[in-house]
Amino acid sequence: MNLIDNLNQVIDPRRKQGQRFPLTTVLLIIIMGILSGRYGYREIAVFSKANEKDLIKNLRIKHKRIPSHVTIREVIMRIDFDSLNNAFFKWASAYVKIEKNDWISIDAKSIKSTVEDCYKPYQNFVSLVSLFSQKRAQVVKISAFENKKTSEISVVQQLIEILDIKDAVLTLDALHCKKNSKNDLRKPKQLFGKS
Repeated sequence: MNLIDNLNQVIDPRRKQGQRFPLTTVLLIIIMGILSGRYGYREIAVFSKANEKDLIKNLRIKHKRIPSHVTIREVIMRIDFDSLNNAFFKWASAYVKIEKNDWISIDAKSIKSTVEDCYKPYQNFVSLVSLFSQKRAQVVKISAFENKKTSEISVVQQLIEILDIKDAVLTLDALHCKKNSKNDLRKPKQLFGKS
């Protein structure tokens, strides 16, 4: 399946009333905008306006106009992260295979402007854990978590199990190498498959 087929599987969070553009069309514009270095919804709208004729032609947009920054913002804010993440992973996994001796960097970064209770001792914020293939310079898989609900350690362990990573070299933060941990990642069977 190509990227469009996978994006067609993403759950549309919008009401049917007033939908002028299919969700897949808006998602493709957002993805192309991000790939061209535009990250905010207004910047993505500027990108789409600059490429309006080509987008209308190649995406076969019926209304002969592109989605506004309001539509782009609504989709970004309301899209189901897991649904989009799974669709993108299904597509990417057909092209990015983790091979023997690949180096995979795993790290979590908090997402800007997601912090809650910033003046309290235990803040809550959303982070993304990403598995990055050094050889291909591509992100293999990502997962989001809230620090009040789970930890980076458990999310990383789940991702390693999901991807069934074997015979690869993993680079991780020191917090993943705790002594006496039930799922200690330093054990060879975790990194290199069953021994």
